Amino acid sequence: MKINTNDEPNVLEQFEGLYKMYAPRLICYAGRYVDSDTAEDVVQDIYMKLWQKRLFSIMEEKTLKSYLYHSVQNACLDFLRHQEVEGDYVQSVTLKWKIEEIYYNDSPDWLLGEDERLSSVYREVQKLPEKCRDIFMMSYMDELKTAEIAKRLDISPRTVEAQLYKALKTLRGALISLLIFSWFFFDFA
Repeated sequence: MKINTNDEPNVLEQFEGLYKMYAPRLICYAGRYVDSDTAEDVVQDIYMKLWQKRLFSIMEEKTLKSYLYHSVQNACLDFLRHQEVEGDYVQSVTLKWKIEEIYYNDSPDWLLGEDERLSSVYREVQKLPEKCRDIFMMSYMDELKTAEIAKRLDISPRTVEAQLYKALKTLRGALISLLIFSWFFFDFA
């Protein structure tokens, strides 16, 4: 990010401090929803807008932090929606899941209990039938494309898509029940 150094040194130092403090966290936060390169681009774009409008010099730190996280969240949402339009069926289902997660995680402060929820997801994945689980893991953990999985397993791409659909449908049902239970139990306990 190139900054015009003709500006007041105090404003420049304030901006650089803000960048150093929040950029790594924002990139990590964006990385929950998009790939690492896109996460960096999203955060860079937000900081460019912040610099151009000089919002950082007029906002309180707490308000600015909230603004940054919500800006990242909205930029990721916009990116995923755009990808959804361009993507194929399986990618579309994956992107819809991520979009739903963004809506569910409306507040960036929602990180409590993340480890437990992640453990629950892994337990549900382990319950999938072996072939279905292997294809799911190759797709989502190894980030292989449908054609690559089909070639490795010597099966048709259509079979891969069918197994991914089956896995997503099974996991969605199990995880929705888990989310409803944890929302009810932990919000009202």
